[in-house]
Amino acid sequence: MKKALDAICVKGLPKRDIKNANRVNLLTLLWVITLMISTYLAGEGMLTSPIALTIAIVIHVIVGIAMLLSYKHFLTQLDEMERKVQLGALALAVGVAIISFSSYSILEEATTLPPLNTAYLIALMALSYIVGIFKGRLAYR
Repeated sequence: MKKALDAICVKGLPKRDIKNANRVNLLTLLWVITLMISTYLAGEGMLTSPIALTIAIVIHVIVGIAMLLSYKHFLTQLDEMERKVQLGALALAVGVAIISFSSYSILEEATTLPPLNTAYLIALMALSYIVGIFKGRLAYR
């Protein structure tokens, strides 16, 4: 149990890595918030103006780019072991997304399922990534 808690709480990582991870987490949260707000406003018909739509998209893209650059910086600063954990988690998330999306597409074409809601795919990737991080930290710590 202690090993699992240490994996969740990133115990053993240098302060620099924790600071970088917190920056990535904050920017990811901001990106998700911009996605939620923009999606809500679009669904309520509040982004019908080209200017309002452009502003929403630009803010979302800028926060997304900042998140990606922060994650890249985070990865370059990590030690080899934690980088391996991150790579494994990314591979799991991408693999799960590709397999799930392609399988769902087949079922959708067969008219078994309704069209895919992309929010579910993003959530599935995020959850797969979290599982990969947890699994990797348990294996290497």
